[in-house]
Amino acid sequence: MIRRDDRVYIVALRPPHVAVTEPDVVHAWVRNIRANPAVQLRIPGGTFGGVAREITDAAELATARATICDTVNPVDYAECALHLRGWPTRAKIQELHRYWFDTGIPIVIELKETGA
Repeated sequence: MIRRDDRVYIVALRPPHVAVTEPDVVHAWVRNIRANPAVQLRIPGGTFGGVAREITDAAELATARATICDTVNPVDYAECALHLRGWPTRAKIQELHRYWFDTGIPIVIELKETGA
């Protein structure tokens, strides 16, 4: 997950063969969001209420893709080492994130004001 201001971007990952052969198959939590988009998200900084939805707008998809795929955190190097051969690099991590974004289901959670 990547937080930008009052939005949190995540991707529901799908195995590549599922994404290609059965694109309508989704995780139960994605079906839950479709049925009731009101969510609670526990992230650094606290627990927040929000509204989750799949991203379909082209401009918003571009923003989400850039946000998710261009962000590299220290833990991503270990994650990359688990999924790709060779020494993890920033470029490999970004390529892995792009692949996950393109085969997954991009979701945005619009955080509500906490009123605190």
